[in-house]
Amino acid sequence: MARVLIVNIPAEGHVNPTLGLVKQLIDRGEEVVYVCTEEYRNKVLQTGAEFRSYPFQVDPFSYDPDLKPAPYKHPSQFANMVVRGIIQKIVPEILQVIEGDKYDYFIFDSLMGWGGTIIAQRLGIPAVCSIASFAFVDPLGSEQGLIDDDIENVYESTLELAQQLATQFNVPAPSIQELTKHAGQLKLVYTSRYLQPKADQLDDSFYFAGTSVVPRKDAPNLPLAQLLDPHKQTVYIAMGTILNRDLAFYKLCFDAFQHLPIQFILSSGKDTDMGSLADCIPSNFIVRPYIPQLEVLERADAFVTHAGMNSVSEALYYNVPMVMIPLTSDQPLVSNRVQELGAGITLDHHTLTAEVLRETLMQVLGDSSYRQQAGHIGESLRQAGGYIQAADTIIRQFSKIKQQI
Repeated sequence: MARVLIVNIPAEGHVNPTLGLVKQLIDRGEEVVYVCTEEYRNKVLQTGAEFRSYPFQVDPFSYDPDLKPAPYKHPSQFANMVVRGIIQKIVPEILQVIEGDKYDYFIFDSLMGWGGTIIAQRLGIPAVCSIASFAFVDPLGSEQGLIDDDIENVYESTLELAQQLATQFNVPAPSIQELTKHAGQLKLVYTSRYLQPKADQLDDSFYFAGTSVVPRKDAPNLPLAQLLDPHKQTVYIAMGTILNRDLAFYKLCFDAFQHLPIQFILSSGKDTDMGSLADCIPSNFIVRPYIPQLEVLERADAFVTHAGMNSVSEALYYNVPMVMIPLTSDQPLVSNRVQELGAGITLDHHTLTAEVLRETLMQVLGDSSYRQQAGHIGESLRQAGGYIQAADTIIRQFSKIKQQI
């Protein structure tokens, strides 16, 4: 039996994919200590892991200026977000939470970047990088690579801060590339090689586990059998848990879809005040603050989404084609890949109109090829092995390392 440390960032799309893995590790006799923010305590405790929290601003990706999602025009901006928004703020807190503890290996979220390397080096143990999005063959922002005076300043200030942190933690200073590099002896990616862009450029240290789908015990009960008309198509609309307060977008959906003979289910977000739109909700819409997403996707004919990796992976797992409206971060990369493989259509949120949104949805619903391609990708995700084989791979990997010591 090994003692395992898992550290994650406070985001649903990064915590949810790890839960099945944690349960499997525990079922195989591993002792797991999971460190995240307090809001994820109950979700983690349900796996059987020991939970510890580090202090962090509630909903930081909405309110923290260093973490608030934004389009990256150059890799230095992404590196700056990782160092300033995540490493500087949470690594000292995590080290304090685990001070004096002994572990055999360590699993950390890929958005921690070099921060995961710092913790692994301080503990003197091997590490697994948990990648909840695509593995980045190229850092975010590389596709544009714009350089101006602001980018130069970001580059210099990022390296300066990294040098200060290296001194503080008594570890070697990193290069700009190492700040966001997927580190660790093993990189666990929650997708398939088929869906992963440029998979042929990734070495054997990357293990593709497929979508990690486990029942969510904290999901609200929604009597779908009573609410849904079996004679109508069902379309699910959700914009994730970070960028879901855009009332103008919800009004656009109401205007676009109100006269269609389709049942729409819209997840507005638990912190979104829909009061000003209460009189605008059409009769063919079910609107709730929080929806049991997996249950809805099992029944959905299409999904209107921001193209967050977790949402897209879960939709494809259930063979659901998509209308994708990427907003920031890795979402354009995700949506472009799904469109490239024929399982959905990407729209530009800057020029989006009700007419375009309606016509695009009807195209996805009316052309069976989108459903077929979503099913092809879904099969690759289901056949990848999931968290069961991922747990086997991790235990086997670190059993070998332990025997060599």
